Amino acid sequence: MIQQLNAQFAIDGKLRFVEGSEACVMIEATTRHAKATISTYGAQILGYQPHDAEQDMLFLSPQSQYGNGKAIRGGVPLCWPWFGDDPTGRGRPAHGFARNRVWQVNAVKLDDEDQITISMSLPNSEDFQQYWHSAFKLSIEIQIGKTLKISLTTENCDQETFVISQALHTYFQVGDIEQVWLRGLDNYHYLDKTDSFHEKLQHDHVWFKNETDRVYLHSPEQLFIEDAALNRRIVVESHGSETTVVWNPWHKASQLADMADDAYKTFVCVETANAAADSIRLAPGQSHTLMAEYWLMSRD
Repeated sequence: MIQQLNAQFAIDGKLRFVEGSEACVMIEATTRHAKATISTYGAQILGYQPHDAEQDMLFLSPQSQYGNGKAIRGGVPLCWPWFGDDPTGRGRPAHGFARNRVWQVNAVKLDDEDQITISMSLPNSEDFQQYWHSAFKLSIEIQIGKTLKISLTTENCDQETFVISQALHTYFQVGDIEQVWLRGLDNYHYLDKTDSFHEKLQHDHVWFKNETDRVYLHSPEQLFIEDAALNRRIVVESHGSETTVVWNPWHKASQLADMADDAYKTFVCVETANAAADSIRLAPGQSHTLMAEYWLMSRD
């Protein structure tokens, strides 16, 4: 498998396929701008570090589990075709099935600006029939350059309309969660999952002093993670999305088997999503692209 992928897609000195934990196939990409690691399991970006950055932009738990139907804890997991618990209440896995399946690599491109674009798709499987009733095509493009750009496209290949909710469940690495604030959501309404999904109004920036699990409604296209401890700012830009999910488990991290008890101190999830009333209805032949782009800036 790895030998075949390298023969077909490797770029000398720029991109290669290697075996990772639990025999998962990893893509290692390096441009003059940044380096990145991507797992074909879940089409999940696990790391992205600009060459002028001292630390990775993304958080990845050392206790992550790979393969065997388990989601990888960190990076950019894909939640699809539903976000959160099974909306039908039938006991289907939380956040759908896209994040724990092996994706197919379709193309790799290196452009004149030394940016690498990797295109993958989720192969059709009879196994999906137990979870999802409609014919679909799901594909992703990941662009590694001065920024990290992700485009997740759903196409309805069925004869009937279907509805999806989804998210790019991105874990951003921070120096100290108590010295972090999220800027750009002042005066926006949100649903508070820690308080029975009651709708509330955000006042000022989002600060992190306890468990945070919120769905911000009609959120703006640009948000800023201000990280005083690492002296950097992460810009989060989104398109095809009107909801942003903000999550940090705080002391509940101790309840997660694939995360250290104190791991909550070094990450925050800011998720570009189509959730709640922002779910996407696709008629036959229609498609929708959820896009996010991330980059680092100094706060000096």
